[in-house]
Amino acid sequence: MVAALLGGALLLRRRRAVAAPSAARAARGHYPAAAAAAPPLCQGADPVAALQAGLHALALVPRSGDAADAAVRHTVELRDAVTASLLARDWSAKHLPRRPQLLPQLIQTVNDSDASARAMAGIIGQDPVLTGNLLRIANSPVYRVQAKPVETLQRAVTLVGTDGIRQIISAVLVQPVMQLQCDAFPQFSAVIWEHALLASRVAADHARTVTHEDGFAAQWLGLTQGLGAALVMRHLLDACAQQQVAAPPRVLAADLLDSWTLPVASRIAAAWELPKAVHDALIRQSGTGLAASLRFARAVAAASLLCRHGQIGQVQALAWLEQLDDTPPHALQWIWRRVHGRAVETLEGDEPGVEVEQAG
Repeated sequence: MVAALLGGALLLRRRRAVAAPSAARAARGHYPAAAAAAPPLCQGADPVAALQAGLHALALVPRSGDAADAAVRHTVELRDAVTASLLARDWSAKHLPRRPQLLPQLIQTVNDSDASARAMAGIIGQDPVLTGNLLRIANSPVYRVQAKPVETLQRAVTLVGTDGIRQIISAVLVQPVMQLQCDAFPQFSAVIWEHALLASRVAADHARTVTHEDGFAAQWLGLTQGLGAALVMRHLLDACAQQQVAAPPRVLAADLLDSWTLPVASRIAAAWELPKAVHDALIRQSGTGLAASLRFARAVAAASLLCRHGQIGQVQALAWLEQLDDTPPHALQWIWRRVHGRAVETLEGDEPGVEVEQAG
């Protein structure tokens, strides 16, 4: 299968992989096409907003056969109910994602300058399920650096290093609470998880090389913004259930995600006692430092997923990303190469993947 991207052919070839990317599942019919691609970038348009619109179109594809936006007449009532719920300060335990039990130990170990990657891996080693998840992600194309599978924690630490093991452990801790049963939009959870994982890697790279901030805090920005999106959707689905609405309107869902993802993520960061820098960047949402790394990361992750799903080409994606301020072209190109063209660790993690290579 050959596609014309970046002015040249990109060869898509099958290979065995532990995790399957979005494009692989789309090719097998698991992911229906997005209802609408990201809008073209017009003069003066915000590329971040355009890419987020495309991401939401991808995540909010309804079940096959469902009437499109059949619940539009309920939009005002649903919006009011969700807004009131999100503004409430007395969230119940069912609305706030449970903090991973081992998260405090991870944060303490990361803050210890003498702690090794092996010490951090030892935290995960306390839980056989988490150990299995760590090895699966370490074997995914995003992290895998050799053909031979990684079968032990010690080997994973040796191959990916301290920063890599931090990123993998963080993803392992967050993944269970990211899963959301969303019958109205079956691919929502997978798309949002893939976006969060990509954004966490991009944010860490951008923080270390461009804004010169804490890469560990930056990667948690990418993960918590994904948690924020999942929690916004949960509130919307709860409102639909209370008002006996079968499925929320896509336009309303996209609007709520735009407005509430980062504010809700900031509440999660505070409740989980993540580093103060994470909470502060989510509150600011724009500006310099970690906030700039988060903005850049969300845009790059969205662009990569839209390319993987065939909604845009790399030329268009990079043209949008080049409009972002304070990221030198060489840094953008380096980060893009690091995250794009490699499979994304998915929620299932057991399907064959597709590797994207530049031909010739």
